[in-house]
Amino acid sequence: MSLKVNGLCKQINQEQTLDQISFEVQLGQIVGVIGRNGVGKTTLFRTINGQYLADQGHITIDGEALLSQPNLRTQLSFVDPQANFFRGATAQQVAWYYQAAYPDFDQDKFTQLLARYHLAKNQKLRHFSKGMFGLFTIILSVATNAPYLFLDEPLDGLDVIVRKNVLSILIDEAATQKRAIMIASHNLSELEGIIDRALMLKKGRLIHDYQLETMRSQARKLQLVYRDKQIPSLLREQGHIVSVSGRVIVVVFEDFTLALQTALTATKPVFQETLPLSLTDLFMANLTDAGDYELLS
Repeated sequence: MSLKVNGLCKQINQEQTLDQISFEVQLGQIVGVIGRNGVGKTTLFRTINGQYLADQGHITIDGEALLSQPNLRTQLSFVDPQANFFRGATAQQVAWYYQAAYPDFDQDKFTQLLARYHLAKNQKLRHFSKGMFGLFTIILSVATNAPYLFLDEPLDGLDVIVRKNVLSILIDEAATQKRAIMIASHNLSELEGIIDRALMLKKGRLIHDYQLETMRSQARKLQLVYRDKQIPSLLREQGHIVSVSGRVIVVVFEDFTLALQTALTATKPVFQETLPLSLTDLFMANLTDAGDYELLS
């Protein structure tokens, strides 16, 4: 079973928010959607889940189009954290609504998770703190038993202990191989610990689909020191410069080969060191623009 997005386009306020987005997600995967503010992460989730109508492209589950098979919507769960229409309802009232919408909704799981995290089922959502509301949306999504979960900034506002527990819940759900989870988040360090893939968006386009295991084996983050402050053209042409401090350059090479090492040696650095590579490094390498680079320098 798989969810496939093909050529998805969406304009909002006459701006191209999504531009030819294509990818496929299999059950058992946890996929991170990353990018700078305003690149279309939330729009992508809303469009896939039918809150927005796509201008172009299509979405299928096992080859069946969502647009022509509306019953397939119960395979998707996205509780929009910015939605306000449930704020006057209690947690249990929202659950009853979702029971009507999702035939496999698990009331016992919902009740147990509320109790575990000390959320009152008879309390109105408008009285929840930001962190409590974020936690509630995760519990509600998990309880739907929909195969595909979409979580938008699910860790925002949660304390460190609750975040770790929530991440454990999501890992356990994906481990059953019956669910796929897509998470849009700016919390890259914690995201990196649980995701299998990272979809990187820039200006409404999907610029990278990283398989993290493959990325870690092929990419290198190097710290280089040169005698003068000139940056060799090789670093700009084949790498992504993360930072420059005097004669010290930190650069990421996404496809580091023996031939590249030979060419790098020919630039005669006086010092070279391999550094741990993180998802944050890839974010910085691909999404830092000229203005940011000046500030970082």
